[in-house]
Amino acid sequence: MNRAVRRVPASQFPRLLGDWRVGEGPLAKRLAVAVEKAIHDGRLPLGVQLPAERLLAGELGLARGTVAACYHILRAEQLIITRTGSGSTTSLPPRLHDRLSPWASDRGQAGRSGAVLDLTIAEPAAPFDELLQAVHAAADALPAALLHDTADGDGPSALRAVIAGAYCAQGLATRGEHLLLTSGADAALNLLSAAYLRQSSRVVLDSPTYPGALATFRTAGARLVAQPLSSTGWDIPALDRTLRAARPSLTYLIPDFHNPTGLLMSEDERSELRHRLRAHDTVVVFDETMRDLDLREHACPPPRAVTRAGDRNVVHVGSLSKSLWPGLRVGWIRAHPDVIHRLAALPLAAALAPSPFDRLVATRLVDRLEAVLDRRRAQLRAQRDHLASRLSALPWCRFRTPQGGLSLWLELLDTDSSRLAALAATRNLSLTPGFHFSPDGALDRYLRLPFTLPPETLDAAVDRLTEAHAALEGAH
Repeated sequence: MNRAVRRVPASQFPRLLGDWRVGEGPLAKRLAVAVEKAIHDGRLPLGVQLPAERLLAGELGLARGTVAACYHILRAEQLIITRTGSGSTTSLPPRLHDRLSPWASDRGQAGRSGAVLDLTIAEPAAPFDELLQAVHAAADALPAALLHDTADGDGPSALRAVIAGAYCAQGLATRGEHLLLTSGADAALNLLSAAYLRQSSRVVLDSPTYPGALATFRTAGARLVAQPLSSTGWDIPALDRTLRAARPSLTYLIPDFHNPTGLLMSEDERSELRHRLRAHDTVVVFDETMRDLDLREHACPPPRAVTRAGDRNVVHVGSLSKSLWPGLRVGWIRAHPDVIHRLAALPLAAALAPSPFDRLVATRLVDRLEAVLDRRRAQLRAQRDHLASRLSALPWCRFRTPQGGLSLWLELLDTDSSRLAALAATRNLSLTPGFHFSPDGALDRYLRLPFTLPPETLDAAVDRLTEAHAALEGAH
């Protein structure tokens, strides 16, 4: 599909920019700020050609030199690209293309001037360039997909084949019939809840664990049974005793770079878990959404917790939300074909399926997955180490440096996280207290601190956290 360069007529700029003259400073600077804001919030799309300096100056009632100075500022900030004979087109600077944290976390201010810092978000921003390329390729494939009514553009099983191939490459034989696509991991958990849980059904979970899973199982009316994690990992004999006592309908575990602790289940623990699960009649759901976020020096896929062929009680849930972007609503359930057939027959399955266009985008984006992950792992590793270095100097908390994931699990030694979070909020720092990750409302001595933000923003966050802790005495 041929994409001609789009142009924004000079006549549209008064409406696009609004009352841009209000404020202080030279007109050229005020105009440049207004154009930057219009690019950031989408009023001016990326890749569109701006009017010639003379035309825009005439429309806005400015001297041509003022518009030329504005364009010079925008070029210096890499918000426009000017090519001889082609004019100036809108763009974003590389520092925004390569953001690992969502724009909403700090509005691009990196903690400067008291800007609000949101550390309640533990998710990556979109891989900007790769995602745009995948969207354009998906748009090209969409007409054929609509004409032929194919879900993935290249045939009804294209995305399943890619996902199945990844499982096979990691030692778990998988075909398309083992997979059900969902609109994310939360959708997968909702579908599993509908299939296996009834009012007052028991669910055994790690404590702490993913808050989205807690919300899903509570909504289903389940009774949650917490299995505490130690600072070093899973106590498999204790989990075995809990399973014998609770006899749960479903057991939910995150063995790979656990959310929120970043813990990785060892091979010995996995081997013992395989052995002990044989004695229990419970559906075991392994949440693998963090699996790709391996921050060890030599990243490699961890072994899967259970790989016995033909097991109808083992379900793997995956998603692209943490490795690529939460806005791409594509996840999956990997299970025995009989289980997949049962889930697909539920009325809820159609409502929780990903959209055809999301599948088109995902099919094309996974081809670039390893390149994106290599870059992101390096960024996350550096930011994790930076945050750990700052926190290690604080005598009132402790933590273990996580082997993967997106966050650090901080234990407070002299206060509770609710009080500290409330004081941090008065300093424009938003935090998530530990009880949000608890099946039974405990863990108020803990905070989850994501390290998805750039180092300078993490510095600002630690400074504000330190100030909030220092204010505790005055709050007594």
